[in-house]
Amino acid sequence: MMQLTKAQFEECWNIFIDLGEEGLYMNHYQLAQATEIPRAWQWKTFLTDPKVVDYITTEMNIIRNAAINEMVHKAPDSNSVGQSQLINALGKLDEKAVKKEGPVFIYTYVPLNDEQKYAPNIRTLDAEGIEKNDEGGWTIDE
Repeated sequence: MMQLTKAQFEECWNIFIDLGEEGLYMNHYQLAQATEIPRAWQWKTFLTDPKVVDYITTEMNIIRNAAINEMVHKAPDSNSVGQSQLINALGKLDEKAVKKEGPVFIYTYVPLNDEQKYAPNIRTLDAEGIEKNDEGGWTIDE
């Protein structure tokens, strides 16, 4: 994928922000047609930039939550079963969008070959997390 220069990124950003809410719903082809930047690849690169992805996600969460709040506010005046189902569905979307942050540790057992087994940076633990150190003693990880 192509990289954007700082000037290209800022140009896309300014146009994207000026589009307001409408820009949040447009794909790279639509942005290329609707703006003075006719290159879909440039918009695709822009839209997949982590800063832009975070911005769009945040904006969409705010819009979705506002829509849910408005529906909940109007719910006492409504007899619609569909509206309550929609509120429920939108609420579940928010639950699925929650990102877990921080490091992820995956503990697994992979048999070592001879080269790996005798490498100086290998620590071998048993199933209880007990390690045999170089002096022949045992240490426990906590």
